[in-house]
Amino acid sequence: MKVLDVCREYCIGCGLCKSELRTEMQRDEKGYWKPNFVATKEEQEFLKEVCPVTGLNSGKLQTKELWGNSVSTLAAYATDAHIRKKASSGGVLTALAIYLLESQKVDGIIQVSVCRENPIETVCRVSTTREDVMTCCGSRYSISSPWMSLSEMVQQGKKYAAIGKPCDIAALRRLKEYDKKYEGISYLLSFFCAGLPSMQANERLLQQLGCKKEQCKILSYRGNGWPGSATAIDSEGNSYEMEYSKAWGGILGRDIHPYCRLCIDGIGEAADISCGDGWYVSADGKQPDFSEKDGRNIVFVRNEVGEELMNEAVHAGVLEALEWDDVSQLDIIQKYQKTRRTTLQTKLVGYRVCGRRTPQYEKALLKEYAKEASVKEKFKMFLGTIKRIIKKII
Repeated sequence: MKVLDVCREYCIGCGLCKSELRTEMQRDEKGYWKPNFVATKEEQEFLKEVCPVTGLNSGKLQTKELWGNSVSTLAAYATDAHIRKKASSGGVLTALAIYLLESQKVDGIIQVSVCRENPIETVCRVSTTREDVMTCCGSRYSISSPWMSLSEMVQQGKKYAAIGKPCDIAALRRLKEYDKKYEGISYLLSFFCAGLPSMQANERLLQQLGCKKEQCKILSYRGNGWPGSATAIDSEGNSYEMEYSKAWGGILGRDIHPYCRLCIDGIGEAADISCGDGWYVSADGKQPDFSEKDGRNIVFVRNEVGEELMNEAVHAGVLEALEWDDVSQLDIIQKYQKTRRTTLQTKLVGYRVCGRRTPQYEKALLKEYAKEASVKEKFKMFLGTIKRIIKKII
């Protein structure tokens, strides 16, 4: 029952239990979707093989490399200026999705889009045209359960690409091995993720923007520049803006899903291609430069499938890409991702000391990542974790 207990506590709401087992889903107090498990043998077997929060498949999905396995690491951006500007950073995933459709490599792109009725909600759709993909362009820092209707979306004999959070893609990678009927999902694409904000976090964002929730018609979290601003537009056409760093760092990122605090993979290691913000480094070389620029992604090409796709897209003129010369820069421009991985072992100890359940990650992975953190960093994480648990912050 331990695996089931971990799933109940940390379920990230990818939706596969609903799609494959017809498990009932319901919202919790934070707005996150949770399955109502009845502990059948079928459910428990499925969770052991597929569920991304158990940690049981970490040894199959992650490598001991801090930034994950990669065939190549690139600095890239969409050559289409409109895509590049509208996207959250360089527009690589949007450009790849359009290329896959227009080159007829896939019949559809399974991806998350904004809900028309409520701009702080999301829906999952199958995009079949450039216009469909552009509707999904940009980050959505709101709750998503992309695979809840997967079995209904995927048609036998057709090919698809799927774009999702690292945990979503990890679940889908395992599902493809568990059930061969999903072999038609030929490409798995992901992005760097720092956590899934709650419904209340999104409501606080609107409140601090000065836009009434019931009047909000459009909410974009980033884009139209890099990094761009959080922007809300109400029913009367009034626009409200906030700096990205304040919107994420001061509001959204402070109220994320409980599993996100223990996630081993925020960098899309289970994907064929994963993209993050390829921030430039400040003049003093000590921090990211968040001043407005033309966007670019750092792109990890994880395997041969990703390598072939990336090469074809560059050759077709869809993307501009160069080798990323100094991967050590990631310690600065993606400091959060490094810290979360290198101190995860320590954080898990803090949880267990306080009697809390945790995912069961491969110990060798945690040990290897921890080598990259100083004793001071690990001790700080340990004490901080215990303090936050005692204060019931986490």
